[in-house]
Amino acid sequence: MAEGKREVDELRQEMAKLDAQILVALDKRARAARHLGELRRDQPPSLPLTDHAALRALQARGTGDMPQDALRDIFREIFASCLALELPVKVAYVGPEGGPGHTAARARFGRGASLLSCGGTTSALDEVTRRHAEFALVPFETATEGPVQSTILALMASDLRVVEVLDATFELHLMSRTGNFADVDKIYATPADHALCERFLASLTPRPPLLDVKTPLMACQLAQEDHGAAAITSEAFGAQVGLEMARRNVLDGGGDRVRHAVVGLRPSGRTGDDVTSVVFSVQDAPGSLLDVLKVFGERGINLTNILSHPVQGEAWSYVFYVATAGHFTDRPLVMAFEEIKRSTRFFKVLGSYPAP
Repeated sequence: MAEGKREVDELRQEMAKLDAQILVALDKRARAARHLGELRRDQPPSLPLTDHAALRALQARGTGDMPQDALRDIFREIFASCLALELPVKVAYVGPEGGPGHTAARARFGRGASLLSCGGTTSALDEVTRRHAEFALVPFETATEGPVQSTILALMASDLRVVEVLDATFELHLMSRTGNFADVDKIYATPADHALCERFLASLTPRPPLLDVKTPLMACQLAQEDHGAAAITSEAFGAQVGLEMARRNVLDGGGDRVRHAVVGLRPSGRTGDDVTSVVFSVQDAPGSLLDVLKVFGERGINLTNILSHPVQGEAWSYVFYVATAGHFTDRPLVMAFEEIKRSTRFFKVLGSYPAP
């Protein structure tokens, strides 16, 4: 027994030493990020687009002792925190504070970033166009419904470019001060989150009173003040105010994979593993769409996604959204786009970005 206790104590001491080494490395990385920010102070703001590849490389180097999901989350937080030091920009996002847009913006740009809530995609893009923000983060695609039509239409009407696309999982949880579900006698939630968790809430017997609030963060703050209250929220914002998990993933149908687009004034550079999104509408003639698709095929361009959306105000007219492998400056894409422009009613590059 004494030998086992001695070994436990030694391992605890070793872990404490490793923690101190990690702290030294994190401080050193933070200083490098600040220095990089000073060197870039007079340059137009641009994202370090190699983060995606760097994150995958770090995961691949892991031995497996640290779970892959945990390793990814840890380095994402490090990258985001250092990005806030390197690139102290204002970012407009869609939705309330504590919502999925806010969560995604904070995860990419760091907790120290200046974040601006907007009521819709057009409003967020306008903040960048008017130079009140350097970037906008907007909903771009879901695993269940594909590209978000309102975002595609807003980007079509804008001169901004998609410079990055972020993967995220949208989940909602029931969180309380104690984490004990038996203590819950009331639930705070926004009307939108309430609607997304209707089946879960209807299954509760007895059903606690549901109190509407304006933002998920407000729900968390109210729950933290009341022993018997719980909030429907994301894990990050519940943990921020000290809430514990009472029921995990109460979203009807489980979590949904969501992609958010980061949009800016300047196009992104090549990374070597890029995707380009374009939209176009074809002439009202037989075979028009096929003629466009042939151009991509003849030049060996891989289409990773193609969808149609109805054009608002024009009955039976459609705009096509296409995602292709490659950067918009790659020669095969340049030549294909020039040829396609001559045979379409409308054509626009939404942006190139690192493959998610």
